[in-house]
Amino acid sequence: MSSMLPEDIMAAMGGGGGGGGPMPPDIAALMGGGAPPEAAEGEAPPSITDGTPGGGEDSLVIALDALQDAIDAEADQEDIQVMLQCQAKLQGVLAKNQKDADAAMGGKVTPGAMRKQASSAMGGGY
Repeated sequence: MSSMLPEDIMAAMGGGGGGGGPMPPDIAALMGGGAPPEAAEGEAPPSITDGTPGGGEDSLVIALDALQDAIDAEADQEDIQVMLQCQAKLQGVLAKNQKDADAAMGGKVTPGAMRKQASSAMGGGY
């Protein structure tokens, strides 16, 4: 990546050169010049495989609430349409999880629900 950036930007990312001082760590990380602030402090960001199947329900509800707030505040109809599509996808995840839970209560367990149960018992992703 360094060959793609001008020398003055590379110098700024390294803390020297003709710029106005070092580049902020978050921008440098985005440009490939350093670790993001979380990693710099010794804490690695969570992996997408660290969660448990169906374990993100609280986060989904928070995301849906935040998305609804954004929809209510937005005036551009094209942006609202994109946000509504995102909202529908997230709501679909909650609905599928509820459907699987309801089916299991009735004695009908779907293969996906079994996979989630087995994965949860083993403590990891699929």
